[in-house]
Amino acid sequence: MEINGLDFRRIRLSEKATNRLRTFKTRTGLTPNIACRLALSFSMSQQNIPKPELYDDRSGQIIDRYTFLGEHEDILLSLFILWCEEHNIESENYYNYLMSHINRGAEQIANRVKTISDLSILLGEEDV
Repeated sequence: MEINGLDFRRIRLSEKATNRLRTFKTRTGLTPNIACRLALSFSMSQQNIPKPELYDDRSGQIIDRYTFLGEHEDILLSLFILWCEEHNIESENYYNYLMSHINRGAEQIANRVKTISDLSILLGEEDV
């Protein structure tokens, strides 16, 4: 399925992100597909734009599109495309920025979340 120039069947994470997601799963019990959704969302909430060249390693875990996005595909990809449009990202670069967000976000959430109860940190509500 293609949405505004974003057509892919699977994502391939970096080795570093794959390792971070393993750590995240051990700490929280959340599977990599759920963690990738969190990673994408968390990364898009950051002020700075990820640099695709920092995240071009694709030697890690492969996750197919439906497993990654599930029933939330339209919402997640619409939010991502809106982010791209707000940051003047050309549609031919969407996939590279999608991968950058997922890989960067995986590193960030794994660094911040030590237990399942720490998920509130990602929401900016540390005392929830």
